Amino acid sequence: MATVLDISLFQSFSSLFPILFVFAIVLGLLQKIKPLGDSVALNSIIAVAIALMSLLSDTLIQVINFMIPWFVIVFIFFILMLLIFQIFGASEKDIFSYLKGDKSISWVIIGISLIILFAAIGNVFGQSIGPYLDEAGNETVIGGEASVATGSFEQNIFATMFHPKVLGFGVIFIIMIFAIALLTGSQD
Repeated sequence: MATVLDISLFQSFSSLFPILFVFAIVLGLLQKIKPLGDSVALNSIIAVAIALMSLLSDTLIQVINFMIPWFVIVFIFFILMLLIFQIFGASEKDIFSYLKGDKSISWVIIGISLIILFAAIGNVFGQSIGPYLDEAGNETVIGGEASVATGSFEQNIFATMFHPKVLGFGVIFIIMIFAIALLTGSQD
Protein backbone atom coordinates (compact mmCIF):
# COMPACT_ATOMS: atom_id res chain seq x y z
CA MET A 1 0.00 0.00 0.00
CA ALA A 2 1.35 3.41 -0.93
CA THR A 3 1.71 5.89 1.90
CA VAL A 4 3.15 9.34 2.29
CA LEU A 5 6.17 7.84 4.02
CA ASP A 6 6.87 5.35 1.21
CA ILE A 7 10.13 6.56 -0.32
CA SER A 8 10.88 3.53 -2.46
CA LEU A 9 10.29 5.61 -5.60
CA PHE A 10 13.32 7.73 -4.71
CA GLN A 11 15.59 4.69 -5.17
CA SER A 12 15.09 5.12 -8.92
CA PHE A 13 16.68 8.55 -8.66
CA SER A 14 19.64 7.48 -6.52
CA SER A 15 22.05 8.37 -9.33
CA LEU A 16 20.43 11.72 -10.09
CA PHE A 17 20.90 13.26 -6.64
CA PRO A 18 24.70 12.79 -6.58
CA ILE A 19 24.94 14.33 -10.06
CA LEU A 20 22.99 17.38 -8.93
CA PHE A 21 25.05 17.58 -5.73
CA VAL A 22 28.39 17.41 -7.56
CA PHE A 23 27.16 19.91 -10.17
CA ALA A 24 26.03 22.39 -7.52
CA ILE A 25 29.24 22.11 -5.48
CA VAL A 26 31.58 22.36 -8.49
CA LEU A 27 29.65 25.25 -10.05
CA GLY A 28 29.57 27.08 -6.73
CA LEU A 29 33.32 26.64 -6.26
CA LEU A 30 34.10 27.72 -9.84
CA GLN A 31 31.90 30.80 -9.49
CA LYS A 32 33.43 31.72 -6.13
CA ILE A 33 37.12 31.07 -6.89
CA LYS A 34 36.92 32.12 -10.60
CA PRO A 35 39.93 30.15 -11.90
CA LEU A 36 38.59 30.36 -15.47
CA GLY A 37 37.13 33.86 -15.33
CA ASP A 38 33.58 35.13 -14.95
CA SER A 39 32.03 33.01 -17.71
CA VAL A 40 29.01 31.22 -16.25
CA ALA A 41 28.62 29.12 -19.41
CA LEU A 42 32.18 27.78 -19.26
CA ASN A 43 31.90 27.08 -15.54
CA SER A 44 28.57 25.30 -16.12
CA ILE A 45 30.01 23.11 -18.87
CA ILE A 46 32.93 22.09 -16.65
CA ALA A 47 30.57 21.43 -13.72
CA VAL A 48 28.31 19.26 -15.91
CA ALA A 49 31.33 17.31 -17.21
CA ILE A 50 32.64 16.65 -13.69
CA ALA A 51 29.14 15.72 -12.48
CA LEU A 52 28.69 13.23 -15.31
CA MET A 53 32.16 11.79 -14.71
CA SER A 54 31.16 11.18 -11.10
CA LEU A 55 28.70 8.59 -12.43
CA LEU A 56 31.64 6.38 -13.35
CA SER A 57 32.51 5.73 -9.70
CA ASP A 58 30.02 3.61 -7.76
CA THR A 59 31.81 4.27 -4.49
CA LEU A 60 31.58 8.04 -4.99
CA ILE A 61 27.84 7.73 -5.61
CA GLN A 62 27.46 5.63 -2.45
CA VAL A 63 29.44 8.17 -0.41
CA ILE A 64 27.36 11.07 -1.72
CA ASN A 65 24.09 9.16 -1.18
CA PHE A 66 25.13 8.66 2.44
CA MET A 67 26.20 12.30 2.89
CA ILE A 68 23.20 14.11 1.35
CA PRO A 69 20.62 13.22 4.05
CA TRP A 70 23.04 14.22 6.81
CA PHE A 71 23.78 17.56 5.17
CA VAL A 72 20.02 18.15 4.83
CA ILE A 73 19.58 17.45 8.55
CA VAL A 74 22.42 19.86 9.43
CA PHE A 75 20.97 22.50 7.08
CA ILE A 76 17.52 22.17 8.67
CA PHE A 77 19.12 22.43 12.12
CA PHE A 78 20.88 25.68 11.16
CA ILE A 79 17.67 27.11 9.68
CA LEU A 80 15.80 26.28 12.88
CA MET A 81 18.58 27.90 14.94
CA LEU A 82 18.26 31.06 12.84
CA LEU A 83 14.50 31.05 13.41
CA ILE A 84 15.02 30.66 17.16
CA PHE A 85 17.42 33.62 17.17
CA GLN A 86 14.86 35.70 15.28
CA ILE A 87 12.12 34.71 17.73
CA PHE A 88 14.27 36.08 20.55
CA GLY A 89 14.72 39.41 18.77
CA ALA A 90 17.83 39.17 16.61
CA SER A 91 17.46 40.69 13.17
CA GLU A 92 18.76 39.07 10.00
CA LYS A 93 21.37 41.82 9.70
CA ASP A 94 22.70 41.08 13.20
CA ILE A 95 22.84 37.34 12.56
CA PHE A 96 24.66 37.60 9.23
CA SER A 97 27.12 40.21 10.48
CA TYR A 98 27.98 37.90 13.39
CA LEU A 99 28.33 34.90 11.07
CA LYS A 100 30.71 36.82 8.80
CA GLY A 101 32.81 38.16 11.67
CA ASP A 102 33.18 35.05 13.83
CA LYS A 103 35.78 32.55 12.60
CA SER A 104 34.68 29.78 14.97
CA ILE A 105 31.38 29.37 13.09
CA SER A 106 33.24 28.50 9.90
CA TRP A 107 35.44 26.02 11.79
CA VAL A 108 32.35 24.36 13.27
CA ILE A 109 30.82 24.03 9.79
CA ILE A 110 34.07 22.59 8.42
CA GLY A 111 34.30 20.18 11.37
CA ILE A 112 30.71 18.97 10.92
CA SER A 113 31.31 18.53 7.19
CA LEU A 114 34.47 16.50 7.82
CA ILE A 115 32.68 14.29 10.36
CA ILE A 116 29.92 13.61 7.82
CA LEU A 117 32.52 12.89 5.13
CA PHE A 118 34.50 10.48 7.33
CA ALA A 119 31.29 8.74 8.43
CA ALA A 120 30.27 8.32 4.79
CA ILE A 121 33.67 6.93 3.81
CA GLY A 122 33.62 4.59 6.80
CA ASN A 123 30.12 3.42 5.93
CA VAL A 124 30.94 2.75 2.28
CA PHE A 125 34.33 1.11 2.73
CA GLY A 126 33.55 -0.38 6.15
CA GLN A 127 35.17 -3.73 6.67
CA SER A 128 37.17 -3.71 3.44
CA ILE A 129 39.55 -0.83 4.25
CA GLY A 130 41.58 -2.42 7.04
CA PRO A 131 44.62 -4.42 5.95
CA TYR A 132 44.02 -7.41 8.22
CA LEU A 133 40.27 -7.65 8.42
CA ASP A 134 38.59 -10.96 7.80
CA GLU A 135 36.99 -11.54 4.43
CA ALA A 136 34.00 -13.22 6.08
CA GLY A 137 32.55 -9.91 7.32
CA ASN A 138 31.10 -9.24 10.73
CA GLU A 139 31.37 -12.30 12.93
CA THR A 140 30.85 -12.65 16.63
CA VAL A 141 33.43 -14.76 18.42
CA ILE A 142 31.88 -16.66 21.31
CA GLY A 143 34.14 -18.22 23.87
CA GLY A 144 37.24 -16.91 22.15
CA GLU A 145 39.69 -14.34 23.33
CA ALA A 146 40.44 -11.29 21.20
CA SER A 147 44.20 -11.00 21.15
CA VAL A 148 47.00 -9.58 19.09
CA ALA A 149 49.49 -12.13 20.36
CA THR A 150 50.50 -13.48 16.99
CA GLY A 151 54.00 -14.07 15.69
CA SER A 152 53.88 -11.19 13.20
CA PHE A 153 54.78 -7.78 14.66
CA GLU A 154 53.34 -5.94 11.64
CA GLN A 155 50.02 -7.77 11.92
CA ASN A 156 49.85 -6.98 15.65
CA ILE A 157 50.46 -3.27 15.00
CA PHE A 158 47.84 -3.02 12.27
CA ALA A 159 45.31 -5.06 14.26
CA THR A 160 45.80 -2.66 17.18
CA MET A 161 45.60 0.50 15.05
CA PHE A 162 42.38 -0.60 13.32
CA HIS A 163 40.68 -1.83 16.49
CA PRO A 164 37.30 -0.08 16.98
CA LYS A 165 38.26 1.20 20.44
CA VAL A 166 41.45 2.82 19.10
CA LEU A 167 39.57 4.37 16.16
CA GLY A 168 36.87 5.65 18.53
CA PHE A 169 39.54 7.17 20.76
CA GLY A 170 40.98 8.93 17.70
CA VAL A 171 37.60 10.45 16.83
CA ILE A 172 37.09 11.64 20.41
CA PHE A 173 40.62 13.07 20.43
CA ILE A 174 39.93 15.04 17.23
CA ILE A 175 36.69 16.38 18.73
CA MET A 176 38.61 17.46 21.85
CA ILE A 177 41.20 19.26 19.71
CA PHE A 178 38.47 21.19 17.89
CA ALA A 179 36.75 22.01 21.19
CA ILE A 180 39.96 23.34 22.75
CA ALA A 181 40.83 25.33 19.62
CA LEU A 182 37.37 26.90 19.46
CA LEU A 183 37.15 27.64 23.19
CA THR A 184 40.59 29.21 23.45
CA GLY A 185 40.51 31.06 20.11
CA SER A 186 40.71 34.81 19.93
CA GLN A 187 37.53 36.88 19.64
CA ASP A 188 38.49 39.04 16.64
